[in-house]
Amino acid sequence: MTSRSEKPVGRDLMIYDAAEDAVRILNPTARVVYELHREGAAPEAIEAALRTRFRIPDGQDVAADVRRTLADLAAQGLA
Repeated sequence: MTSRSEKPVGRDLMIYDAAEDAVRILNPTARVVYELHREGAAPEAIEAALRTRFRIPDGQDVAADVRRTLADLAAQGLA
């Protein structure tokens, strides 16, 4: 049984961890990374989804952003 609960707040996602009594707010981009990662999506699929959803041009290094976000989520115990 998880001690976490999630609630959309506008386009963001609020995650409350009762065990830690901690609240985390994920912005829309981090929310997509988090949700797709939880569904088992590979980083490459997450990158493609972000490019499509947020209309990100090819010149931006979205792969690095995905890796960084996944590392941040892991550091917070969310990935």
